[in-house]
Amino acid sequence: MKKAAAFAVLFAIFCVSFSSAETTVTPYGGAGIVSGSCFLLEADGKKIIIDCGIFMETGAGEGNHDSQNFYMPEELINADALILTHAHLDHSGRIPLLINKGFKGNIYSTQATKELALLLFRERNGLDLIERKWFWSQSQRNKSVDSGKSAVIHWTDNCRRNIKSAGESAKIMPLSEIEKKEGASFRLCKECSAKEAEGIEKFFITKEYGEETPFPETSSSDTVKFKFINAAHIPGSASVLFEINDRKILFSGDLGSGYSKLTGMFDVPEKADIIFTESTYAEKKEKFSKKGFKVFHKDLSDALSKGKIVWIPALSLNRTQKVLYELKLMQDSKELSKEIPIYSVSPSANAVTIAYQKELDKKSGNWFVEDVYKNGTIMPENAKLQPVRRYDTQMILFSSSGDMDKGMSAGLVSKLVPEDGVFIMSVNYVSPSSNAGKLLSGKNIDGLKTHAKIKKYEIFSDHPDFDMLKKWFANQDKTAKIFLTHSDEKSSSAALKSFKRSGYKNVFRPQAEEKIDCEILNGAL
Repeated sequence: MKKAAAFAVLFAIFCVSFSSAETTVTPYGGAGIVSGSCFLLEADGKKIIIDCGIFMETGAGEGNHDSQNFYMPEELINADALILTHAHLDHSGRIPLLINKGFKGNIYSTQATKELALLLFRERNGLDLIERKWFWSQSQRNKSVDSGKSAVIHWTDNCRRNIKSAGESAKIMPLSEIEKKEGASFRLCKECSAKEAEGIEKFFITKEYGEETPFPETSSSDTVKFKFINAAHIPGSASVLFEINDRKILFSGDLGSGYSKLTGMFDVPEKADIIFTESTYAEKKEKFSKKGFKVFHKDLSDALSKGKIVWIPALSLNRTQKVLYELKLMQDSKELSKEIPIYSVSPSANAVTIAYQKELDKKSGNWFVEDVYKNGTIMPENAKLQPVRRYDTQMILFSSSGDMDKGMSAGLVSKLVPEDGVFIMSVNYVSPSSNAGKLLSGKNIDGLKTHAKIKKYEIFSDHPDFDMLKKWFANQDKTAKIFLTHSDEKSSSAALKSFKRSGYKNVFRPQAEEKIDCEILNGAL
């Protein structure tokens, strides 16, 4: 019996040792699809999440992800830390839900990523995924039912004290259920959203690019370390390089196209053993070139010379600001008259633009390339961040969403699409089933006669084509284990062939919730 007990103890010690030495990566999003970026790295007995993003409808075979956005696995809730590569919602948007479900760890990011992610949360993004006990003004709710306009919905005590006649949910429930039950449309309260963002901010710890950080930071052990590498996707964006027991595991996050006049070129990372790389456009070669800017300039000038209204529906975070800066550069070179009115009507986009300008005023020096800091502004001289009351005079008009079926863009469709005096410049990826996607494919939007012209401009993309991605891989061995992420099945399949043609021997397409054993992979090196 004593021998059996001793054997059992030794076996238990062996199992614990083996378990603590095991290093695995499990994708919970961003595998086989573009959006929902979320990976769980388990190493040295610790669990570290890389990104926690929203699943988005793309029209590229990804389906409807409402149920996935409301679901948070226990292994993520119980993780020790989260590392956020950048602020875009498909990487950050489920952080409020994660915290609401009970996550207690630190969130590591660059300073720019922290500021931009919190701005998006204050602008009510991601907070509708949380099931709560809601309340609202009964008079606002009644007006909403009669008019079809949204009423404000609340969830904090501060707001409750200011409502005289409140309706409330009988139990904790999703916002969508409240809307069905009440027959009203609700929008999230900005004050409640700001309060929630204030609580989320306490989780953040910021790091500089290249700053090597042991995990946990209080540990004297150096078995797990990580550092951020400039990814040049948007301000603050980063790839993450882990060093675990002398093994290096690299997560690209989203990489820049290499042509951004705001963030420039990404830094090329050092050699890694295992690489999880974005491959959103990696199946394409020579997708972008500087000629794209010239085409954009010419088409804009031609449309304005014909007296047209130019409508630029664009993503609120970074895409709007990139195009605004391009217009500023056109004004500086006298290609664009400063007499042409420029309006940005999206509150969320304008909040981001103001944040960019505050950084240029502070000159911290790590959001943008040097030329942008020298210019001191991304704003064209006559640009105004405000609503437009009339659309019968010439202007350049910015609105969110690029798909033209949400936000301010959706409200402009019926006003501008039927007009032959309107030229629409599409500057980001759009879902084929969206309003913008239909127009680009020559289809009409339901119930509208289309007279406006539309054209797509790829040069403002925030993602690399395959030729640019190869530059990011410049230091990597052909035997590195490569996992293609952030792309749909069609794109990743084509990207896999491109990598193999380029001599990379071990290229894989991971599936959601597939646990990848990094020990076995390294044994094959």
